[in-house]
Amino acid sequence: MKRINAIKKITKNVKNEIVISTTGMISRELYAVKDRPRNFYMMGSMGCALGIGLGIAINSKHKVIVISGDASVLMSLGTLALHKKLNPKNLKHYILDNGCHSSTGGQPTCSNVIDFSKIAPNTRVIEVSKEKGDAPRIPLSPKQILKRFKHAISSNRS
Repeated sequence: MKRINAIKKITKNVKNEIVISTTGMISRELYAVKDRPRNFYMMGSMGCALGIGLGIAINSKHKVIVISGDASVLMSLGTLALHKKLNPKNLKHYILDNGCHSSTGGQPTCSNVIDFSKIAPNTRVIEVSKEKGDAPRIPLSPKQILKRFKHAISSNRS
């Protein structure tokens, strides 16, 4: 499956949920597929999307969806252990696994030797193809993304 098609499938029925996406092409494709103020595009900090999602989930009643790539998750495996310990019922984590760092040249990861879904609850791994993708850069600055996101989640507390 193409990564962008997996993102379309994940977000098809999204309404009020908060969606946190990892850096790179996943955020760019999410922006292209379903941009909305309740999306937080984690730009420039690889491996942090799940940590941000966990923080929101345990400190609110918001339903949270995190979309990560295998390389990002591998950078912070400890966050998967924390996810298992905290086990927030209002968080779903999707890992789009293409076995490589597609945004930086396709260098292979070691995702083939780990079963992410056994480490953390409410985690679904979706195998995606290795295409680089061609979604344009997000035309919002990090400050703009943060400002509209904070406003969107503060105006609806659930």
